[in-house]
Amino acid sequence: MTREQIQSELGTQWAGREIIYFKEIDSTNRYAKTLAREGAAHGTLVLADTQTAGRGRRGRGWISPAGESIAMSLILRPDVPPAQVARLSLLTALAVANAIDRAAGLDARIKWPNDIVVEGRKVCGMLLEMDATPEKVESVVAGVGINVHQTQFDSEIAHSASSLDLLAGRRIDRADIVRAFLQEYERAWALSDEAMMRAYCARSATIGQQVQVIGLNGTYTGTAQGVTEGGSLLVRADVDGEVREVLAADVSVRGIMGYA
Repeated sequence: MTREQIQSELGTQWAGREIIYFKEIDSTNRYAKTLAREGAAHGTLVLADTQTAGRGRRGRGWISPAGESIAMSLILRPDVPPAQVARLSLLTALAVANAIDRAAGLDARIKWPNDIVVEGRKVCGMLLEMDATPEKVESVVAGVGINVHQTQFDSEIAHSASSLDLLAGRRIDRADIVRAFLQEYERAWALSDEAMMRAYCARSATIGQQVQVIGLNGTYTGTAQGVTEGGSLLVRADVDGEVREVLAADVSVRGIMGYA
């Protein structure tokens, strides 16, 4: 997986026109945030063969074995107020799912908000971090980790995780996935809000499904009804039939990632 392989036939206007590649790094997100503060252009990609201190949502670790996964962070400079940045989480998930479908031939689905699953197994996680004032977004770094060549996983995630190779039954070219991601990101970026939400919902593994919500105010079950433009999940609670808006919580979907 080299910069030259990815940029060959890339054909994008801005996504990945600048790629900074590392054989090893502690965190692509950390480095990308530094670059963004130093003025790196919109669409700059930081890519690593392995990262030693990757992070997921809620401070969880993300393992990136050397030569087996994709660890990348895309620098974005959206012209939107901070309140609208949540849309980028949905957009990033859509771009990854579309890229995996196109480059690996797998039916990738989005488990709200932005885990990517194939056949009920997690293959990708994301972490978006924003640098902003109350009035203006300076930059957003969209970090993406994709399991590609792994054949074994730690016991605590072995029941819920998989890799593109295992699911496709063949070896997937990592450069093809990264190139497709950049192309799909640029396409999704150009969509209207309405069109992007339609595309996201069409890829959803959560909408219409039975879910369990674990939040600060307790745990409940219900049926996922949809997603708002602000990125919240709408859940009709079993206990009272009320539709609740979920923004910050762990949501399990029946039949996905080990939740029965």
